[in-house]
Amino acid sequence: VSDQATDGLNLVFNTEVGRAFLREQMGVDPAIVENLRHLGLSSIANMLGAIKTAQKLNLTAQDVVISVATDGAELYTSEKEKLLAQSYPAGFDDTHAAKITARHLAGMGTEHIEELDDVSRNRIFNLGYYTWVEQQGVSAEDFEARRSPEFWQELHQMSSDWDGMIEEFNKRTGVTIG
Repeated sequence: VSDQATDGLNLVFNTEVGRAFLREQMGVDPAIVENLRHLGLSSIANMLGAIKTAQKLNLTAQDVVISVATDGAELYTSEKEKLLAQSYPAGFDDTHAAKITARHLAGMGTEHIEELDDVSRNRIFNLGYYTWVEQQGVSAEDFEARRSPEFWQELHQMSSDWDGMIEEFNKRTGVTIG
C-alpha cells in the first residue's frame, strides 16, 4: 500500500469536498462516510490491505475480513494541510476526490501481495529489530517476546490501566478532549 494511497484517501475522508463526493457521487452511506474521518494513515493502510486480501482470496459479501484501526486522523492534520498546499494549491475539488478514489480504492488490485511462508514472516518480523532495539532501546529479549501471542494478550489486559493513567495525566495538565 503506497503513501500516495493513504495520503490521498486521507484527503477524501477528511475534507468536506471528499466526504460529499463519497456520499453524493459514490452513494456511500452518510454514517459510514462520517466514520471514515476517524481513520489515520496507518488505519487507512490496514483497510486497504484488508481489501487487497479479500480480493486475493476471492472473498464475497458473505465473508468477513477483520482489521485494526491503529491510529486516528487527528494525528495527521499537518500532513493533510501540507499535501493540500503542495498538490492542490488551487483547491481540492470533487474531480480530485474522484481520481483518488478511482485509483486507490475502486481501482485497487492485488498487486504487491506476497503469500508468506515461515521464513518470509520471520524476515518481516525481523525488520523491526532496527527500529525497536537499535533506535528505541528495547532489549533484544523484549523484542523477541513479541513473537508470542501471550505477549499481545498480556498487553491488551493493561489497556484499562493505561486509560486510567491517561485520564489522570489529562486532569493534571488540563487537557480536555472533545
